[in-house]
Amino acid sequence: MATILVFSSHVSAITENPKNEFKSVSEQIENLLKGSELVIYKDVGVKLKFKLNENNKIVILTNNSNDYYISEFINKRLYLKELKIDKKNANKFYYVPIKFISNIN
Repeated sequence: MATILVFSSHVSAITENPKNEFKSVSEQIENLLKGSELVIYKDVGVKLKFKLNENNKIVILTNNSNDYYISEFINKRLYLKELKIDKKNANKFYYVPIKFISNIN
């Protein structure tokens, strides 16, 4: 059973090249979260806030999920994973909305 994740085109951060950077960050986060075995009973929206350290690795600051398993899934898949972006955008804050779609019929 696979969970479907939907990513909004809205990723916000203060970067030197925002349009391309936002798309790149969103796509990389999406790829890191693919292939979940979570059972999702109803659609869930999660707002993820993170920053990249000096090595472009993800440091999760918050997510607003009230679901323990979704929060753990996000943390395990993303924590200290490296993103390929311009080094001058390290230590910026990123906000990514994620939607988990129900996989129960």
